[in-house]
Amino acid sequence: MADTIIAHTDEISLKGGNRSFFENLLMRNIRQRLDPIGKFAASARKGVLLFRHDGAMPAETERRAVEALKSVFGIAHFWLADETPKDLTEIKRAAARMMAGKSGTFRVTGKRGDKKFPADSMEMSRQIGGYVLAENSALTVDLHEPDAVLYADVNQEGAFLSVGREDAPGGLPTDSAGRIVVMLSGGIDSPVAAWKVMSRGCRAVFVHFHSYPHVGKESIEKVRRLAGVLDRYQIGSRLHLVPFADIQREITARTDGALRVVLYRRMMLRIAQALAEKEGALGIVTGDSIGQVASQTLENMATVTAVASLPVYRPLVGDSKNAIVALAREIGTYDISIEPHDDCCTLFVPDHPELRSTVAQAENEEAKLDARKLIDEALAKTETVSFPASPAPRPADAGDAGRPPLARRRARRMPGMPGGPALPAF
Repeated sequence: MADTIIAHTDEISLKGGNRSFFENLLMRNIRQRLDPIGKFAASARKGVLLFRHDGAMPAETERRAVEALKSVFGIAHFWLADETPKDLTEIKRAAARMMAGKSGTFRVTGKRGDKKFPADSMEMSRQIGGYVLAENSALTVDLHEPDAVLYADVNQEGAFLSVGREDAPGGLPTDSAGRIVVMLSGGIDSPVAAWKVMSRGCRAVFVHFHSYPHVGKESIEKVRRLAGVLDRYQIGSRLHLVPFADIQREITARTDGALRVVLYRRMMLRIAQALAEKEGALGIVTGDSIGQVASQTLENMATVTAVASLPVYRPLVGDSKNAIVALAREIGTYDISIEPHDDCCTLFVPDHPELRSTVAQAENEEAKLDARKLIDEALAKTETVSFPASPAPRPADAGDAGRPPLARRRARRMPGMPGGPALPAF
């Protein structure tokens, strides 16, 4: 059983004089997840964070630590390692014990961070590999595609051995880039858009527009679950649930049907901006991708965006549907998103929506509405769901639908190894 976690940062090591700002945030975010799991002593050097457990970690602690760190933005990858004396003979013996009873192919990757250690990285790898082979005839060396990689890291803090490594999402630490409002539907795209801006250090505040009671609560429950999956990456999220059916009914009754969807989205964006100003957010995120649906032509997106004074970000604007689906699967939102439901995006949709709308057309139709009254009423009825500020443990048998970690480059395991402000103008 491992007694140390070694986490390597991603982009943070490239930062200059403000690197400590990012490192301190990352350390805070990691401690927020590890403190409920076990007692860890933390230390850091450039690009590397070490967390020594108070003794060997029990299997359940290891499992929970792995799941927790796989959802921390700012970590590129990490190891569960055993600390050994900083002596090459002791390291070789510990490596042989670690590989005892294993079969298949392996490779040793040694790294000498402490230049006072007598063997350099290549010599250390060669000697450890040779010793392991002499002790275990069921193993063979494969330098290119081994079944497992034995990592040996000798640095100023000590000597550490690990078999296999775990990948994390990389990016920048949560809260390093400010707050942003995400318009979160129950579909595939918007959770992926949220995750992409979250990976750049933004804290996302989620806003969902629903048509209850004209449709069931399925979309609300779906979005609660989607927000819960995304919350594992930032902890302590908020979700605003905005009733939108009355606005849709007024637009349907009083305006040109072809412009209906564009008018819906302009009203949504006004409400999202009001909530963004209340939250102190610096922009609004949508899941739009050019040409995917009628409201996402360049002309319609321009007409919708015209009502906003805050920046509107579209992280998926040039992504294909296949690429969006692939990332949704990786981050754990896809299985929830594809569950059937009726929502405000499918209620009162015209048969032939306008594809090339203009701002002037939209404003002429909106003159038929008491828009401020409709927005004030929707904001007054908005409900807010707050997620706990500390992470809840994930059940051991949780399925893929609740799975937060990325698994792009998961290391293969060897046989025998355990697996209030003013509203915007309109």
